[in-house]
Amino acid sequence: MKPTVFIPEPIAPCGLDLLRAECHCLVPWEDRIPQSTQSLGDDRGPRDQGLSAADGVLVRLFKIDRQALSTANRLKVIAKHGVGVDNIDCEAATARQIPVVYTPTANANAVAEQTIALMLALSRQIAPASIALKEGRFNDRHLYQGVELAGKVLVVVGLGRIGSRVARMASLGLGMSVFAYDPFLPKSDYSGPAIIEGSLDALFRKADFLTFHVPLTPDTKHLINSQSLRLLKPECRIVNTSRGALIDEAALALALHESRIAGAALDVFEEEPLPATHPLCHAPNALLTPHISSSTKESLDRMSLQAAQGLLDVLHGKRPEHVANPEVFRHESS
Repeated sequence: MKPTVFIPEPIAPCGLDLLRAECHCLVPWEDRIPQSTQSLGDDRGPRDQGLSAADGVLVRLFKIDRQALSTANRLKVIAKHGVGVDNIDCEAATARQIPVVYTPTANANAVAEQTIALMLALSRQIAPASIALKEGRFNDRHLYQGVELAGKVLVVVGLGRIGSRVARMASLGLGMSVFAYDPFLPKSDYSGPAIIEGSLDALFRKADFLTFHVPLTPDTKHLINSQSLRLLKPECRIVNTSRGALIDEAALALALHESRIAGAALDVFEEEPLPATHPLCHAPNALLTPHISSSTKESLDRMSLQAAQGLLDVLHGKRPEHVANPEVFRHESS
């Protein structure tokens, strides 16, 4: 009998085809059943039925909390289509010995390119200039003077797969002076163009552009807050394609309104979807995109395939390549 896999959100056809070759797939979005990012444990009919019947589940932004897991008696594996597992209660999954597989390598290039794109769009005021032209305000073009990236100081927080790629693109492609902070990366292990420094506060003070590529942890939550914002130059521009909660959004909106920094380009938010009433939506020099950094055809194909393969590996009794809670496999090496 084929295992059952619940897929509550759209994924690229290549991953779905891989799963369908070996599994019975519950795919409510193909029938145009509306989905939300709420917990699978809520009383939502097809969602409850899908999870309770599933041997595996593959999610994107869809939340799986402790309550949801308590109803999933057959569940053997959770696959995350993406890098961050903030929407999955990994602790609860580990307690059930359920591996959480994810795709940390699949979107690195897409997110790095989006980071550079946001830096360019922010520095050259692409979005407001486009709106002005479409509204018939061609002669307002003098309002949209930009700044060049060449020669500017870029500070990269986190030199993992994405951050190191951003550093290389910015330095070698755009002529920026790149500095970085990564307390988990020994300088001897890094051969890229960024200059690694040990003081984040000192780097904040010199940044013309500041970008984040770190996981969300208790130490990184609200890394940008009212205090750290005071360290930034008025010319500094912030880019975040990592995790929304790295930034105290109310503090950032206030800094933008008070012109204490030059701008912010954000693709991720502490609450998603971002409410239209959020202060950032009305802040000056704020460029906001709806969590699309990894949304390229190439990246989505890779994430779909890698998430599907990781899920199948677990169902086949194999250890998958990327596991967010590797402690579930500790008994294998003991």
